[in-house]
Amino acid sequence: MVVTFLFWHVPIRAGLVFISAVTFIASIGVIAYLTLLASIMHRAIAVTFALIFNAAMFYNFQFWTQSAIRSGNSRLGLRVLEKTFHCLYMLLPMMHACGKKTEGIYSSLRVLHGEWKFLLYAFGYVLALSTFCYLEALSALQRERYI
Repeated sequence: MVVTFLFWHVPIRAGLVFISAVTFIASIGVIAYLTLLASIMHRAIAVTFALIFNAAMFYNFQFWTQSAIRSGNSRLGLRVLEKTFHCLYMLLPMMHACGKKTEGIYSSLRVLHGEWKFLLYAFGYVLALSTFCYLEALSALQRERYI
């Protein structure tokens, strides 16, 4: 996209470049995660699992349980649920690593000087996630028996 704009001498907003790069980086993370899941389970189940059980869902459940606990309902089962949701939230990969920090860019298409670092943070996160998923998928495929 950027090359096309430069070739045609059309001015481009820095926010569009930033959003394109973040979306590309997020897609690399999704591909790595789905590759790991597909090497462990059937492909259709892996896609369904990735769509339904994501980090945002468990974050919302954790927020709900924390709200219930703070409102006075501090039963043992609810506290165990809160810790379980927190663990699952921490274990599952995020799709947009710096989503809360870069929300303003999506609406204004303006990138401040200090916000470019979040692109590097997202790239570092996806690089670590991809490496982990690759090594785990490789390990799972080596344990698999093929006749």
